[in-house]
Amino acid sequence: MRLLIRAAVLLLAFSTPFAKGAGAATYAGVTLPDTYPVEGQNLVLNGMGLRTLTVFNVRAYVAGLYLAQRSGNGPQILASKAPKVILIQFLHSATKAQVEAQYRAGEQKNCGNGGCDPADAKDFEALVAAAPAVAVGDTSTYVFTDGRVRVYANQRMIANIANRDLAFHLLEGFIGAHPPAEDLKRSLLGGQ
Repeated sequence: MRLLIRAAVLLLAFSTPFAKGAGAATYAGVTLPDTYPVEGQNLVLNGMGLRTLTVFNVRAYVAGLYLAQRSGNGPQILASKAPKVILIQFLHSATKAQVEAQYRAGEQKNCGNGGCDPADAKDFEALVAAAPAVAVGDTSTYVFTDGRVRVYANQRMIANIANRDLAFHLLEGFIGAHPPAEDLKRSLLGGQ
């Protein structure tokens, strides 16, 4: 009977979209699948990294970048029309106000000097408004497909944005010129 229960639990765990893939990778105690299914293809885990906050190095989350094929070239990844995924698992809880503040800090860092189209503001504000508070173990997933980004909180879609420029800047916020942290960017791009 115990064996049947364990088998049922494993079957359920591997039937969720988050857990698909034959293998898994672990970083800072967080395990992410080696592949992520998007539109009929399995993207491969390109790299994983840890985001810390404040001078106290509070461990905020582990992020993984999934691509059609591995690459360490950020500009090339950003220019590619192939699907991409950023999967985040939180190591620290945050209130809705704190989550919104992080979105706004990223916006300021990447768009503060007129780097983003003002037409992005409406979609960006809708995304910020939809973003929930997070608890330890929660996930956020950004699925980038040809000029669109779908954002999930714990596998529940919270935004479906058909805005190529905003999708580009959201991904650029992780692997572009102004990431939240250089070591996170380096790790996502497959470096150590």
